[in-house]
Amino acid sequence: MSQIAPNSAEEPKPKRLGGRPKKEPGEKLRSVTTHVSLARYEELEAGAAAVRQPLSQFVRPLVEAGVKARKRPVLQLTIAQDGYLRQLAGMANNLNQLSKRAHQSGFAAVAQEVEAQAATLDRLLDYFAGVV
Repeated sequence: MSQIAPNSAEEPKPKRLGGRPKKEPGEKLRSVTTHVSLARYEELEAGAAAVRQPLSQFVRPLVEAGVKARKRPVLQLTIAQDGYLRQLAGMANNLNQLSKRAHQSGFAAVAQEVEAQAATLDRLLDYFAGVV
């Protein structure tokens, strides 16, 4: 009256379905290792720091662009820098108005205002030259 155990070769065990589902082939990310000169590495690090991104996130669009024109990541501005940009845009409007007034009433009438605008514009451009 002993029972004979079924032969395991005849009936395979059912596959366990636990764990994380497998990704589709298109969803998988692959690692790429490359070597660059110290100067290029420092340039990439500086670029990533300038836009406040990790190095890998900074480099990814550059690699994906391939042979296309080099795309630079968008600079993430601070609130103060955003204010400076608005000020710069306002100055462009002011200079257009001064130009119109200079053509209507003569350049001597607006010379002082143009000099003041030029000095402020010079200061803002120097600031952004140091940031970017």
